[in-house]
Amino acid sequence: MSIRKTINSIITTMVVSVMMAALGVVWLLAAGPVSTVAEGYIGGVMLFAMIAILLLGRKLRFREPWVTPLRIISIFLAIFLTARYLVWRVEFTIGGYGIVSLIAGLTLFAAEIYSAGFALLGYFVNVNPRRRTPAPLPSDVTLFPSVDIVVPSYNEPAELLEVTLLGALNIGYPKGKFQVHLLDDGGTDDRCNKPKIAEQSLARRHALQQLCQKLGVTYHTRVHNDHAKAGNINAALRSLSGELMVILDADHVPTKDFLNKTVGFFLQDDKCFLVQTPHSFINPDPIEKNLGTFNDSPPETELFHNVIQTGLDGWNASFFCGSAAVMRRSMLLEVGGIQGDTITEDAETAMILHAKGYHSVFLNESLSIGLQPETVMSFIAQRVRWAQGALQLLYFKNPLTLPGLRLTQRIAYLASFSYWFFPFSRMVTILAPSMFLLFGIMVYDATTEQYAIYGVPYFLSTMIFADFIFGKIRWPLISDVYEMVQTPLAAPALAATILRPGKLTFRVTPKGEQLDRDFIAPTAWAQYLLLLIVFVSLIAGGWRWLDHPGERPQLVFTMMWEVINFMIVAAAVGVTLERKQRREEFRIAPSRPIPAVLHTAGGRRMAIRLTDLSTGGASFRITVPTPATKSFQLKENLMLWLESSRQKGLVICIPARVMSDVAGRVGVQFQYQNIHQKAEIVDLVYGDSQHLETRLERRRKRISFFAAYLYIARKSAAGLGNHVQFVVLQGVYGVMQGLHRLFVAPMQSLWTVAFPRRLTANKAKRD
Repeated sequence: MSIRKTINSIITTMVVSVMMAALGVVWLLAAGPVSTVAEGYIGGVMLFAMIAILLLGRKLRFREPWVTPLRIISIFLAIFLTARYLVWRVEFTIGGYGIVSLIAGLTLFAAEIYSAGFALLGYFVNVNPRRRTPAPLPSDVTLFPSVDIVVPSYNEPAELLEVTLLGALNIGYPKGKFQVHLLDDGGTDDRCNKPKIAEQSLARRHALQQLCQKLGVTYHTRVHNDHAKAGNINAALRSLSGELMVILDADHVPTKDFLNKTVGFFLQDDKCFLVQTPHSFINPDPIEKNLGTFNDSPPETELFHNVIQTGLDGWNASFFCGSAAVMRRSMLLEVGGIQGDTITEDAETAMILHAKGYHSVFLNESLSIGLQPETVMSFIAQRVRWAQGALQLLYFKNPLTLPGLRLTQRIAYLASFSYWFFPFSRMVTILAPSMFLLFGIMVYDATTEQYAIYGVPYFLSTMIFADFIFGKIRWPLISDVYEMVQTPLAAPALAATILRPGKLTFRVTPKGEQLDRDFIAPTAWAQYLLLLIVFVSLIAGGWRWLDHPGERPQLVFTMMWEVINFMIVAAAVGVTLERKQRREEFRIAPSRPIPAVLHTAGGRRMAIRLTDLSTGGASFRITVPTPATKSFQLKENLMLWLESSRQKGLVICIPARVMSDVAGRVGVQFQYQNIHQKAEIVDLVYGDSQHLETRLERRRKRISFFAAYLYIARKSAAGLGNHVQFVVLQGVYGVMQGLHRLFVAPMQSLWTVAFPRRLTANKAKRD
């Protein structure tokens, strides 16, 4: 093992040295004096080469071993164009128009330096991605390590926890080798003794104790609520006995093969402390829901979990994400358990264990399904917490100075944490063109020709490389919309964190919320203001084009920039119209309709196919409908017979009640008679990782840059239009209510005073 470690260290050092030397050469070449015409040819040739590499990669379906050299060549071409652009920006495009112009220009350039620096860190992360397959388990089950599966909980309802616990109990692993634990932080002694919440907390504790007893799960609670989730896990850590520990968030339901695909890595490498798997979700996030992108674009979270984590894994820097992970308990105990010095305890814990010389694994297979925040404010609160935690880590446990980390790990962690400065850069890039269009402040002194020579190749190179690496799971401008939604609230929160990094508390992200009506999110006012600024800037730009012909060389790309800003902010405004959502249990559409047999109380029997399914109910169609087929009555009781997914050949029956029958599509609600019936449905919905992967793969696809921009333009226009329509209708409704209170209500009062007897007589007649 020591020889292998030495060889790996030598190879890593050589790779990093070659990369740094090559990077230096690229920057020297980019900074060399060349004529403008020659620069135009160089940019064009480099851009053409990157396009050719992208097309060749698509032709080869991005398969190894060919994709690695193409990726590395593409990285160095992109770095060259980035360096050339930044050198040109410094030398020719900043200042010369007074102090205000200089300050504005430097501010914009600082934002561009951040973006370029983050891109360079991203290139480093993606040089050596590691794509793993599950490590095999021994044929002798007695050699399997023992596992404790822990589900920390704070305020989640018992119904949600029951599904997660059933999913954990359904895992296909030797029964004597794993135990499921519920860690209840909502029923601690402290909470049960606080007068205002004692009754609620005691009721929760008793309800969850009964649930655990019914399921055969071990219930844990503690005295205090110190250190939130980290403290909750640590309180139970020493009472556990398993060699390994699985951590699942309260809403993350594992697939049956979760342990079979992850445990083998710990037998393969005795220094492995972590196996992390991706987070996949059954429901749309608020951006996907409110803009209507859930069914026709890739999930936003897959960029991190499918690309960035595999890149980090290549440098032994993939980190714990708080859930859907397996950890070696002895190594956790060695560092005092889950770390709690910051509010991102997961990444903090991984970094400390990496500094100890231990190894992590990222297995890029979705083996659990969770819930995303349902409202814009919950979504922003979750992302702001991640951002604040990253800044805390940079302040308290900076990876650049933390003892024990290798150089590559320091760079990888820096790349992960530095992303969260984006709100400051985003605000600058949104407002910068308005400075010129509204006030004539020269923030970017370049003509259209100069920008075409230097700027266009740089920006297109970043887009081409992004398409090469993750075009199948992230389209252009999608990230911009997500960042824009967060920026107005994230920027001041992060500024406060920078000033006072220690004054933060962990807050649980709400899940399973119900929205019984449409409404405007509280953050909308900030997006309105930004949209107004951008819109007025576009009008001012049109006026400048007509009234100041000398500014047209600068106006061309500035107006194009502002049009893109308008699309992004308009989409963010569209997101703030929260859509009604009454369903707490989200349904999945199986990769193939599930065959079943239906029995009615009246003795009818027919073959059906389940077309969508949740733990609460299902929809089905009759397989062979006939003219004699009768419709179902609402609240009619049925019995569904289908094959068990837990035990092949076993047929199970699930009682159900009809809730709707529209055009041959029947919706039913399950009426469970025992916990075994619900366990079967939980396994059917969540248990098969192949079905999960099939559903995710449906959303993954590559589209052209033009199609991506057109897609966002279409979604932005629809979102903004729906938002304006809702606001207008609400305004009209408000005016009508005001008029009613102002004129109709007083008249009714006068009528009551003038004719009290007639009113009494009419009321008596109605009664």
